[in-house]
Amino acid sequence: MKILVLIIIIIIAHSSCNKFDKTEQRPAFIKIEKIDLIINSSAEGSNSSKIVDAWVFVDDELIGIFDLPTTVPITKVGNRTIKVYPGIKKNGISVDRERYPFYTFYTYNENLIADSTYTIQPTVNYIENAYIWQEDFEDPSFKLSQYQSDTSMIRVTTPSNVLFEGGAGLISLNSNQYQCEMRTSEANFNNFPTNLSTPGFIELNYSSNFPLEIGILANYMAGETYERSPLITLNATNGVWNKTYLYIPDASNFYSGAPEFDVYFRVTNPNGISGIKVYVDNIKVVFYN
Repeated sequence: MKILVLIIIIIIAHSSCNKFDKTEQRPAFIKIEKIDLIINSSAEGSNSSKIVDAWVFVDDELIGIFDLPTTVPITKVGNRTIKVYPGIKKNGISVDRERYPFYTFYTYNENLIADSTYTIQPTVNYIENAYIWQEDFEDPSFKLSQYQSDTSMIRVTTPSNVLFEGGAGLISLNSNQYQCEMRTSEANFNNFPTNLSTPGFIELNYSSNFPLEIGILANYMAGETYERSPLITLNATNGVWNKTYLYIPDASNFYSGAPEFDVYFRVTNPNGISGIKVYVDNIKVVFYN
């Protein structure tokens, strides 16, 4: 019996040694500081973006979603194809991250060696079949019209240290002004996606000392009054320029079958506050037309 127990102990000890002596594959590392958007034509507007995540695939297998900047460990060494997809905060919400469907991905081919670090600088473009409507306020005759307002948006080009890129649109309200609402009038917006699984986004840069409401206008009968469907109310940034991506179907899905859509930007001042200033720039509406 003692001999049998001794044999069992020896077998267990031998198995344990093999378990711990086994050499694990040491990873290589991919270092990514940021992902840049490259514009191919003036029709795509500004190269402003807010890409916050890298979705990293190795040989078409997702290995993780990483906050930028990041250093990604990759245990699959050797000749590999690495694809990096850009990720955004949908509607500016930190917990709602997704790959931006209207940007391309970046491909990197390398013979990865364990314990080595490879620094890459990914760039992406807009996909070829994206419809992009833009208003960058570089032209005095910008594309937004006033609606039932005490004042209107104006185009400003100074002071340059306040603006984002060149000109910007400014909504300014004093204590006697209750509302400013600006609307688009674009026939192509009538093709907005109304299914939550079909993407469409409003992109914009903004800087404000007061909340800004942005939403969709929908109409079931051509020529009648639009209904407002708010997408978001952006909080004040207090002099800091921010970038956001707003998901159009979050509002348009309530109006499946509507023949007319547009976009509105609205500031209301029910408490008679003075000195309200809301700047917007590089507005883009992106979807499959």
